Parts: sequence; structure tokens; C-alpha cells
Amino acid sequence: MEWSEEEGEILPDSVDEYYFVDQSDTPVKFCDVPLNVDSTDSSGSPVFLRGNINSGDESFSKLVKGWNFELSVDEHPKIEVLLHGMMHWITLQSPRKSYEALIRTTLVTLQFLHFVKRNPDVACDDVWNSLQKLDGIQPSEDDLSDHVSLLCEAIKRDEDLSKSKCLLMFLEKNLQTTPIEVELPTHHLQDDQTPMEQNFIVDNMIYEENSSDDDSEANLQFDPVCSICDNGGYVLCCEGSCLRSFHPTIADGIETECESLGFIDKTQIQALGTYLCNNCLYKQHQCYACGELGSSDENSSQQVFPCSASNCGHFYHPKCVARLLCADDQIKAEELQAKIAARDYFACPLHICKVCNTSEDKNEYALHFAVCRRCPTAYHRKCLPREITSELNSDDDTLQRAWERLLPYNRILIYCLTHEIDGHILTPARDHLIFPDISGQRRTRSHGLEQFKEDVPSMETDPNHREGLFTRLDITDPYKKPKKDISVNDVEQRVMGIIDEVESSFNFDEFVKSRKPTHIKSYHSGNDISKNITTGLVQTHVNAARAALKMFEEGRDKDARAIFDPDILLQLMKHKTKLEIYLSPFLHGMRYTSFGRHFTNPEKLKEIVERLHWYVENGDTVVDFCCGSNDFSCLMKEKLMETGKTCFFKNFDLIPPKNNFNFEKRDWLSVKPEELPDGSQLIMGLNPPFGHKASLANTFIKKALEFKPKILILIVPSETKRVDAIADYELIWEDSNLLAGMSFYLPGSVDVNDKTIEQWNNIPPPLYLWSRRDWSKSHKTRAVQQGHITQMHHFTYNGDCHHTEISRGDDDNDLVQDMEISPT
Repeated sequence: MEWSEEEGEILPDSVDEYYFVDQSDTPVKFCDVPLNVDSTDSSGSPVFLRGNINSGDESFSKLVKGWNFELSVDEHPKIEVLLHGMMHWITLQSPRKSYEALIRTTLVTLQFLHFVKRNPDVACDDVWNSLQKLDGIQPSEDDLSDHVSLLCEAIKRDEDLSKSKCLLMFLEKNLQTTPIEVELPTHHLQDDQTPMEQNFIVDNMIYEENSSDDDSEANLQFDPVCSICDNGGYVLCCEGSCLRSFHPTIADGIETECESLGFIDKTQIQALGTYLCNNCLYKQHQCYACGELGSSDENSSQQVFPCSASNCGHFYHPKCVARLLCADDQIKAEELQAKIAARDYFACPLHICKVCNTSEDKNEYALHFAVCRRCPTAYHRKCLPREITSELNSDDDTLQRAWERLLPYNRILIYCLTHEIDGHILTPARDHLIFPDISGQRRTRSHGLEQFKEDVPSMETDPNHREGLFTRLDITDPYKKPKKDISVNDVEQRVMGIIDEVESSFNFDEFVKSRKPTHIKSYHSGNDISKNITTGLVQTHVNAARAALKMFEEGRDKDARAIFDPDILLQLMKHKTKLEIYLSPFLHGMRYTSFGRHFTNPEKLKEIVERLHWYVENGDTVVDFCCGSNDFSCLMKEKLMETGKTCFFKNFDLIPPKNNFNFEKRDWLSVKPEELPDGSQLIMGLNPPFGHKASLANTFIKKALEFKPKILILIVPSETKRVDAIADYELIWEDSNLLAGMSFYLPGSVDVNDKTIEQWNNIPPPLYLWSRRDWSKSHKTRAVQQGHITQMHHFTYNGDCHHTEISRGDDDNDLVQDMEISPT
């Protein structure tokens, strides 16, 4: 207890059965009160804390000023509130039951922070399973969505939280569309004990550990803001080496008076497969230093050369960039100029701070970059000149030059002091882009580009950027660039004038016809890999990787990191794995079985069906995620009809089978959980492609676990990761002998008599039945009843593999096959 001289009363240390109300006695969340208030500021609407003290004998009601939390306590997070007018903190105990529902997500967020602080390496699924229910609801990731700012504040306070993989993965996904400034560490992708060079070594294991959110991750490989007006929103990416983005239609750029690419609607955008800007199409790019156009064609007289850094996309004359990089040494500048002209690697000035001449450090907030959108100038946050004004210190006389939360990686978008801000459009003059034009005219205006009548985009940035990195069309939003006051009539007249001009001068059909020979059609599927993998992007990243490798060999580790971030390598490995899955049937043909593709003999499938049908119930859905010839579902349906059970079936594969029963030509990795029934009605699996060292099998299984099926039936090699090592499942039984002998055949392989060539299996993959933990007891009982196992307890295994690996004599790491077969 503490004595209050002002009111002559003893103040309690804690309050139970608490709740918060405003002046009208309406309940409010305590997190609406300022966090961590230590000043005398009393702004804001009054909020009162009410509850019980002295074991419930007395009621309590006081005006509060702020709140705070403490995660260092052992059992649960400590929540405190500061009373108004007195420096006294009171601990909150249990909330009133009716109030708990209102603050449930806040309590979940604090509970989550408390847990991950002590368990930084625990996987996300295990984190949520470990948290206790609040208000009768199991916590989930959705509960954190409204409290991103609280999570960011917690990370700033507590270094231990920056080690939590689950927390950082959540923030990386949400900060791209949430306008919160925070220092977001990236070292969780690296082993702190691993030398710097080893962080560039990535294999299938790293891909598997970092691919859980692959479909939802923000696509930060392209510029997320328009290259014309430097604003966010709905932007389309050039798929060439410039990596730029543009507002495609007039409506998309109307907020900042962006001239855009000049197209009227999305139907024109969708008419083409691949979009290249005229610079990339004709291989003529601007020097980012002098602004002049030059040839970037490596097979001709190349005049401008690309920066070697990944995700840069800028080109330079060798003389221009050498002068900038070696401004104080003419001899070195001439030497560097000669090297660049000979296609040697270089990092442009955008990757070096203009003040301290060092590179960016993404793990250090003060060393994040502020980059100019008009010239190759960059500063660390701590080195940024005060004259480059932000929203906080700009006024009518000093226009804003810096914007937060527009660029990825917590960078600041700036216009350096070299460029005069146009008070009409609040950016420098938009005459900075030059495109090759057959007519020879420079297609620019004093405040922007003329309508592009030849550049039709067909690819958009990540959906997270569609509405921009700030809310569009909200004039009060502090996280977007300001715009001048204009009337609705002015806007309508301007838009209609531009539309009339475009419609009268542009023949879209002729344009599509003329561009067809210059474009490569993209491969489209449910999971459109063309949205992430483009020729220009891959070429840029490969060149950056080569440059970084050379720098590592020369001992220039920091320079290598500036050129090529390890995050990019992880993304490339994900792309590589996707492409392998798509292309393996076509690249390897009849040898595909060595890379994991083989079909199970129908007779063996009948034996599997005879065992599996006992575990199937009415209304279940049987999912074959790599159905091959699609025999399994047909056989299962026949058996279930005999037993009087009615079930549903879903069969996925990239290659259509002759039997199209419930078949969907679809990449399994693109299927979403909402597309299938609840996991308690799912029986899933069978025979996925194996891949080198079971890499593809692991990928397919990990995807299946997203649906939480009650049963997983798997034919996989022994080196596949155990399911119970990565999810809450239990092995009911396995059979190592069922698939021995002549159990598989190569798809499409026939002999001279047009009969399928069967294969003798030297090292058979086992058959496994895995049960979700909450179903395992009933499935074990059924297994005992049917004689599938003899007792309720199963035997153990070695390490993380199902079996001890079979000795193969001399180890050949480069030529390992997952299943040895030989023709009969």
C-alpha cells in the first residue's frame, strides 16, 4: 500500500475484477490508454479504472493516465496502470468476466510475448498450442493483427524478443502493410554462431524451414512504389532488369496526379502475358547519375552497365559511376572506369552512405538507409541531414523531403537537397524518366510523362501492395504523401480529357499484335510462379550472387553483403524448388523416377485400400495430393461403396491422368486450407514425389500439415522427416515390406508389346499411417481390432528419420537416389 497525501487515502498495490470505462460509463480497452507514460501530459479522453481491492471487500475507481507491461516475471505478464495526478502504479490482476471478451486480443498478445521471450526457437504452431484459452477461445495469430504497434514497442524494449522466429515472421508479413516504424531485426534467418560466409550456404533444409509462409510473404523483390510519381498503391512491375513499378491506369495514379502508364482499365493489362518497359524491351537504359540514355545490350556496343547489387536495377556510364565512387582519387576513378567497362562487378553509390562511406546494416536501425529517388544518394538514418525534412519538421516554407513506410526494409524515401521540390505536385519535376521512342521525341512533360501508348503491363506486385504501403484516398492518413487541394470538377475534367486523348490516339489491338513477337508467354496455374520468377529478376540476382562470391574470395565480406543479401538467396532457393516440381516431368522424362516420380502398382493400392478403409467415416474427404494415374481414389470409392460409406474425393496433380475422377490439374502447393473441409474430415496423402534426400516428400508433407488432416497415409522414403517431429501427430503403424518387389512402374514406359514396364524395388519405401493426436486413441483401437498392430503402444525410431539409413557402401553425396529400382 502507498499513502496519497493529495487525497488522504492509502492506495492499493493491485486491483482485481478490473475493468475500464470512459466518462459515459462505456467499457473501453485499457490499451487505448497511452502506453508507458512518464510525463505529466494529460491529453486524451478520461478513462477510469474500476475493480475490487482488499480481497473484494472494497470497490475502487480512479482516473488513469497510462499503462505498462512487464514480461520478466515467471508465470504470466504483469500489467500495471498509472493513476492520474499521482506517480503510483497499480497491478492489474484478473479482469471482470464480462470485460475479458473486450480485451481478449490484448491479453493474448501479452501472453504471446511472454511465451516467446522464454521460448524463442519454438515453431508458431507450438506457440499457439501452448497458450491457454481466454474467454473460452484458443489464441491464434489473428489475435495479434490489431496490436502490431504493441509488438513493435515490445521488441524495442526487450532484446530477447528479437530472437523469436515466430514473432519476427509475423511482423515481417504484417509490417509491409502496417504503417508502424520499428527496428525489425533480420538476424533470425542466420545462425549467430555461424561465420558470415556460411550464411550464404543454403540447401533444401533451409528452404523447408523458411517456406511455411511462402505464398503469403510480401514480394519485396520489385520496387513497391511507382517510378513516375514515387507513390504507392496499385502498381505493376516491369519484368526486365530495371525492376521498376508503375501505376498502370489513370485511376491508380490520380491521387498524386501521376500520369501513369495511361491505360483505361484492367482488361487491357490482362491482354498481355509479360510486361517490359521500353527501356528493357529495347535495351536502352538511363544512366542514374547523368540521366542520359545509353545502350545496355551486352551483345552490342554497351554504354551503360547495371549495378551488381541485388534488387537495385540502376544503370550507369562507367565514367559517371567511377567519378562518384572515387571522387577524391582520379587515378582510382580511371582504373574503376576501365574495370566497369570490362564488365567487372560494382556497387553503385546507393549502397554506400554519402556521409560515413559505409554500407547499410539491416540489423541496426540507425544504419538503415534513406535513399533518394532522383539520384544515386543514400544516407544512414543517423547520418541524414536535418535539412532533409520529414513530416514532423516540414511546414509551408520548408516542404517535406522524406517519407517513412513507403519502401521495404524500413528504408526512408527521400529527395536529397540537390532537387527542388515543386510546390504544385510536392515532388521534384517528373521529367526524370526517358524512354526510347521510335519517333525520336522525348516523351516527358514539365510535371510528368506523357501517356505511354506502348507499355502495357501484365504483372502486378504482391497483393499486400495493391492498396499501397499506406491507405489510399484518405486525406487524413499520416502515412502517405500529401497532395494539393483540388476540386472534384477539376479531377473529373482532367481524367475525361486524358481518357479522350488516349482513346483517340491509341489502337490497342494493333499494339497487342505488334508486341507479340517480343514477349514470352508466362506459365499460369493456380500458384502462378510467373508472379515471382522473371528473367530480369533472376538475371539480376545471379549476377549479384556471382559478384558477392568473388568478393568473399577476396576477403571483402561487408562489400559482399551490400551486394547480395542472404534473404535473396533464400528466396531464390524457394524459386528453384518450385521450378523443380514444375519441370521435373518434362526435363527427366522416363528417368523421372530417379528424381521422385513413380506410380504405385494397382494391386498394391488394393492392399492399401483394404487396410485404410477401416479408418474412414461417412462424410470424410479423401485427398490424393499427387494422384499420378488416379487409381487410388477409384479403388477407395469402390471399397467404401461396398461397406456402405459415402465420402468425397479430391485428386491433384500437374499431369492429367486418363481417369479424371475428381481430378484437378493443380499444383498441390497452391491449394489453400479454405478450399478443403475441416481437418477432422480429411484423410490425406499417399505417394508424393521423393526428390533428392526426400526434399520434395518433405515439402508435400509440410503442405499437407497446413490442413491438419486427422489421418496421413504416406508412401515415402525412410529419410523423410518424421511427422511427429514437426507436428502433433502419432504413428499408428508402418509396413516396411508391403511395397517390396514389383510395386512401382515408370509413368509412360512400355515394352515392345505395348505393356507397362514394371520395376523391381531394391530398397522399398515404407507405408505409414499417421494420426492427429486428438484422433490417435480411436485409430489405435481400430488398428488393434483389425489386427494392424498387436498392442496399443508402438515402437520407437532412431533420430529424426523413420529408420536407420541403409548402408550403401561408398557414399556419393551427388548421386543419391531415394528409391533404387531395377528392371525385371
